[in-house]
Amino acid sequence: MKISAFQTTTIGMSFGQTTAENQLGYPLKLSYLVLLLGLEGEATFILNFKEYHFTKDTIAVLSSDTIALIQYKSLDFKAQCYAIDRTLASEIAYDLPPQLFGFIHDYPLHKLNKVDKKQLQYWDNQMLYILSHSTVYQRQIVKNHFQNLFFRMADYMSEQGAYKQRKFSRKEELCWKFWDLIGHHAKTHREVAFYADKLHITPFYLAQISKLYLNDHPKDLINRQVILELKTLLRTTKKSIGQIATELHFDDPSYMGRYFRREMGISMSEYRRS
Repeated sequence: MKISAFQTTTIGMSFGQTTAENQLGYPLKLSYLVLLLGLEGEATFILNFKEYHFTKDTIAVLSSDTIALIQYKSLDFKAQCYAIDRTLASEIAYDLPPQLFGFIHDYPLHKLNKVDKKQLQYWDNQMLYILSHSTVYQRQIVKNHFQNLFFRMADYMSEQGAYKQRKFSRKEELCWKFWDLIGHHAKTHREVAFYADKLHITPFYLAQISKLYLNDHPKDLINRQVILELKTLLRTTKKSIGQIATELHFDDPSYMGRYFRREMGISMSEYRRS
C-alpha cells in the first residue's frame, strides 16, 4: 500500500500515514503484515471478496495474501499504516494463539468501541514514540508492543464465543488462486487464457466467477497489475523505456507506451515527471 511520508526502519518495518492516493480500483500491493488505523474520512474496502466500511476509529489487519481493493474513499481519507516484513511478523506471531490467525483472516476489519478506541490511541502514540527513539532493544520492544495489541484481539475473539473458520466455496478458491497468479505472472503473461489454463478452467468460466467475486473482468484485473508494475518501475528506477519493456515482456516499447496511455490517460514520460 502506498504510504505518504513513510519512514523505513532498520528493524523490518515501515510506517506513516496513507491517503491511498491514486489507488482506487487497483489491487493493493501489501507487505507481509499490514496494520491500518483509521484517522479521518472513510473508505470502502473489498477484502477477500467481502465489502467493508473503513472509518475513523477502525482497525484493519491485512497480509500479503489478502485480496484487497479500495472501491471508494472520501477526499479526507487518512489512515496510519504499519507495514511489517516477514521476519519481524514471524517474531511477533511466535507467542500468539494459532486460532487468532484464522480469526484475523476471516474478520480483517473491526470497528472500535469507546474504550478500545482510547486504548488504541494510547497504543499508537506509544508505538510512534518507540519508533522515534532508536535503542539497543528497540526491535524487542516493538515486537512486544505489537504482541500486546494482538493479544487484546485474541481476548476479543474469546469474548465473541466459539470461532469457526470460514469455509470458502470452490469458486472463491479459484478466484483466490487467480489473484495470486496475477501477482506472480502479470509481468510475463497478460492473456486471460494463460490464467484459465493454470486453473484448469475455461476463460469464459474465469470471467464469470471473476465478475461475481472480484467485481471485474479478468483482463481488467491483469491490466491493473501490469500498470502497477509499470508505475513502480517508472517511479522507483531510472531504467529506460526500452529496458522496462524488456522486463515486462513487451515486444515493442511503442506499444507499451500506447498501452500505458490507454490505461492511465497520460504518457509514461509525463507520469515519470509528475
